[in-house]
Amino acid sequence: MKRLSLKIRVFSAALLALLLFIPLAAYALERAYVASLTQAVLERMRVQTLTLISEFEVLNAISNMPDVIINGQFNIPDSGVYGVISARNLIVWRSQSTMNWVVPNFQGVPDIGKEKFTEVDHNAKRYFVHSYTAEFSSSRGFLAYTFHVYQDKSSFDAEVIHYRHTLWYWLGNVSVLLLGLLIFTLFTALRPINRLVKDISNIEKGENERLTSHYPPELEPLKSSLNHLLSTEENQRQRYKNSLGDLAHSLKTPLAVLSGLPDLPEAGKEPVEQINNIIQRQLKRAVAGTGSRWNQKANVKAVVDKLVSAMEKVYRQKELSFFVDIPASLGFYGDETDLLELLGNLVDNACKAAETEVLIRASQSKMRLHISVADDGPGIPPDERQALIERGHRLDSYKSGQGIGMAVVADLVSAYEGHLNIDNGTEEQGLPTGAVITVDFPCHPGK
Repeated sequence: MKRLSLKIRVFSAALLALLLFIPLAAYALERAYVASLTQAVLERMRVQTLTLISEFEVLNAISNMPDVIINGQFNIPDSGVYGVISARNLIVWRSQSTMNWVVPNFQGVPDIGKEKFTEVDHNAKRYFVHSYTAEFSSSRGFLAYTFHVYQDKSSFDAEVIHYRHTLWYWLGNVSVLLLGLLIFTLFTALRPINRLVKDISNIEKGENERLTSHYPPELEPLKSSLNHLLSTEENQRQRYKNSLGDLAHSLKTPLAVLSGLPDLPEAGKEPVEQINNIIQRQLKRAVAGTGSRWNQKANVKAVVDKLVSAMEKVYRQKELSFFVDIPASLGFYGDETDLLELLGNLVDNACKAAETEVLIRASQSKMRLHISVADDGPGIPPDERQALIERGHRLDSYKSGQGIGMAVVADLVSAYEGHLNIDNGTEEQGLPTGAVITVDFPCHPGK
């Protein structure tokens, strides 16, 4: 399962929070605005109702209202503000603004001294309704009258829609600004990590030996730990080299003395030579396994070019053609000397077996480095391929050598956690029809 990067995780979390916050903020602001606007409408309608109450009179049990109301909206037909006075659910007065307007049925009236503020649907429109019931004294005692003020809600709805559009416009702009600020902050916050990754990559390539950049306080302990690890690994590698060198030196003199004894029997010379070969081979294997730093990287094409130049001189009489197909930037994570010996054995064996040509290819795929050496010689029978990597075994096609070259190759490949494959080429593969030996290694240490 592919894991998401820190950038994607942080950005996704922040974007999700932003997508949740903006609509909720818009909803809350709109509700607050509508509540405030509704309260303002209520206060205005209360004033209009008080205007009607102040101009209403009861004379001899007969209600009386002036022809012209102080609030001019009651005097203009279809003004959107309508006044109605009722007693016992019967209309006793209606403003001139209701001239072409049908009064809705009363949906209950408030008690004396109480008010009621509601909304009603009437003739495909919606209205605010404010009602208030008051008592007036008359010759027949106290009479209750209810004052109703209706206000068309169209202007209210239009104002809410305008506010909503304005609100979303500015929230949208703020969202874009916040998103840009988020991206800038995210890249700024992760820049030290990117610099750390780049510095480690430079160490892997061999361009630097230590982490020298300055990092935020949170990353300084990691920097110190990595530098300490590099120092420890380098010291350990040096100790291994010194110990192996001391071992080689301590064994070399006794073997030289032993082999130089005048009375050494002929039967003893071959075992002494074999012991010397075994020591050299095991030392080489130990150095390959421990002497390569994880931040070393050898250029494959440069090594192959050196080998081809040397082999052209060694096998000048065979007039071999060398074909090299290797990208210039391809790298081998390990010691250049080990790569030189590994490929040197493969190319040397190919030159011995080849009739006219040797092909050397290298490529990278799926985090693996692939190197193949092919020749147009007789090839290697399947039943002899395993024996080829056994020490001391030499195929008939190889005219010289002590037979440990392929065994050394196998040891080096194993030390670098690689794979070795021996096959014969075919024309369909675009390879010579002789032996094809392929080795592959991890493109990065530990992978």
